[in-house]
Amino acid sequence: MKKRLINGVLVSVVTFAFSIPVAHAVPYTIDTLLGSAALANSGDTTELNYIKQLTGDSSLELDFKIEKNDLGFNVTTNGTGSWFIDVAPDTPGYFMLKFGVGSTSVTADHYVFKNIGELTKLVWSNDQVNFLTGGDCGANNSNACNIGRLSHYVGTNGNGGGGGSEIPEPVSLLLFSVGLLGLGLNRRRKQA
Repeated sequence: MKKRLINGVLVSVVTFAFSIPVAHAVPYTIDTLLGSAALANSGDTTELNYIKQLTGDSSLELDFKIEKNDLGFNVTTNGTGSWFIDVAPDTPGYFMLKFGVGSTSVTADHYVFKNIGELTKLVWSNDQVNFLTGGDCGANNSNACNIGRLSHYVGTNGNGGGGGSEIPEPVSLLLFSVGLLGLGLNRRRKQA
């Protein structure tokens, strides 16, 4: 009887574990655009003040600033019409993208986002940045790709992504529960 119960529990656990969708699969969640402005070639203070203005959080500090000309950065396609930059291990609450807008009719060159999805990724769509990152970036048409307009990006501390505590994944909780069940059954067996 006990063996049948344990087998039934194990089959249920395995079936449940494989029915849970895998989290954090590409494409990543597109972050929330808070606002945009024409700040031209502003400095760090102007950019940080603009982020503070949009977020209403005067305690924010600039955690990092990555310029294309200094270190370069890797922008990856996130599927049709969107992009991401991996900033791990950083998990900024907010971030700002600065683009060059020459020979376009776009007036805004700075775009501020709330980091809501994968907190180690900065994710945006072409339409959020007035298609400054649009263009066919395929292997046969790399010259038409406008992702090169991205001049730099900055990240700030803050609670844009929802805070410091993460909710455990269902599978982790399930495995922990199975472990406790196994310990309990093992203890009962030894006592008998």
